[in-house]
Amino acid sequence: MYSRRLVIVAATLVLGTLSVRAQQSTEYDACMDKAEGVSTKMLDCGKAAIAQWDIRLNAAYQTLLAKSKGEAHAQLQTEQRAWLKHHLGETHRLAADPNNGSVAFLDSQAFELQDISDRTLLLEKRAGQ
Repeated sequence: MYSRRLVIVAATLVLGTLSVRAQQSTEYDACMDKAEGVSTKMLDCGKAAIAQWDIRLNAAYQTLLAKSKGEAHAQLQTEQRAWLKHHLGETHRLAADPNNGSVAFLDSQAFELQDISDRTLLLEKRAGQ
């Protein structure tokens, strides 16, 4: 009985996460369709999507900070700083890749969007949002 309940709760969390991601993906996909392959417009779509995820990321992080005390609080800050350092470093590395030409910015943004959405969902799950 306990394991069945656990499976139901886990499935609910996964489906909830997928529906949020699907909704945002639909908005992003629609924007990308309107961009018609124009890279500056495509980058604008990514910028808007990243901004939405960033708001959620910050809210989840602040919720976790407020809930944590002492060592757990310090650990969360250290973890977030390490994630941010890697996130920014990889984003910049991809954008500066001389082998990708003008596609480098799109590659960089694709990584940024995936990375921030993954981190956001992880923090939201931990915060119970």
